[in-house]
Amino acid sequence: MNIKCNLKELINGLNIVSKTSISKTTMPILEGVLIEADNNELKLTTNDLEIGTQHTMKCNVTQSGKTVVDIKTLNEIIRRLEDEEVEILVEDNLFVLKSVNGVFKLATMNANEFPKLPIFNIENSISIKQKTLKDMIRRTLFAVSTDENRPIYNGALLKIENNILTIVAVDGFRLALRKNISENNIDDFKVIIPGKVLAELLKVLSDEDDESVKIGVNKNQALFEMGQSILISRIIEGEFLNYNTIIPDSYETKIRVKTKNLLDSFERVALFAKENKEKDRKSPLKMNIGIDGIILSCVSETGDAKEGVQAVVEGKDIEIGFNPRYVIDALKVIDDTEICIEFTSSISPVLIKPVNKNEYIYVVLPIKLRQN
Repeated sequence: MNIKCNLKELINGLNIVSKTSISKTTMPILEGVLIEADNNELKLTTNDLEIGTQHTMKCNVTQSGKTVVDIKTLNEIIRRLEDEEVEILVEDNLFVLKSVNGVFKLATMNANEFPKLPIFNIENSISIKQKTLKDMIRRTLFAVSTDENRPIYNGALLKIENNILTIVAVDGFRLALRKNISENNIDDFKVIIPGKVLAELLKVLSDEDDESVKIGVNKNQALFEMGQSILISRIIEGEFLNYNTIIPDSYETKIRVKTKNLLDSFERVALFAKENKEKDRKSPLKMNIGIDGIILSCVSETGDAKEGVQAVVEGKDIEIGFNPRYVIDALKVIDDTEICIEFTSSISPVLIKPVNKNEYIYVVLPIKLRQN
């Protein structure tokens, strides 16, 4: 192998594929990146046997070839270089990187032993702006369960129905749902994408309005194609929760409040919701809602806090408790200036959504407050 390539493009490509490489494994080759050069193209591939990523870039190929090197070490070298172009060659089982002022040699691994990405046969697909998909993931990923005893909820449901793309995540205590209407006619389908995959996509999807991602699925896998990069993942098998049954469709109390004001107050009062080591849980944050607005309070072993928040209140007074993190997580991803929060009772699911849009909803279970 003998090639010359643009350093910035190489750094960008390695950054993309390094997201799915493994740093510690009993199979050292999975810690590497497969580098293939042919027809003036350079392909970079990583594969952890659950997620595979490949990025293709242009380069000047003098001699075709392929090899595998440790991706972490290669990244550490190239990100410290300042050249416009670097030369790469493989000789005597060594990977040689030449810059203007230095020569770096790395041990190689057998490229034929590197696990190939699966051949992907698309059964259903949709194209969507990368920026839109990134926002959909950002607003739902935090609600994906990490409980390995319930693997079906270790991923998020990605569903197409009536030309509407919906992503839903649940963890037993909360639900986050974001939807987007497609301008094209698309066949209905649904798959469960692992949270790990969504986290990797969140790192590589673009914020540019003119860049799209193609999502393709079949019975066992999902494909995400973004320009010169692809990501292939397994999907989680099983039946996802019928989430519509837990989304409240009525309320006894409704408030309208500025998102930032409520978030700031929640974060301040939540400082007192410290862990109770004896009971192995946090002190709940109490929300009292009345005609004058909202009063947030928390009493714990470290002290207590109380703070008022202005809000427009409709309906009955209510006192309700929350794990503050579950509310804060949602408020952080809502970009809208104002939100509505709808309550049915002090023990029923609570609905949070932007005032002027229906594309995002969040449902959270309250904590039953102890009666004094």
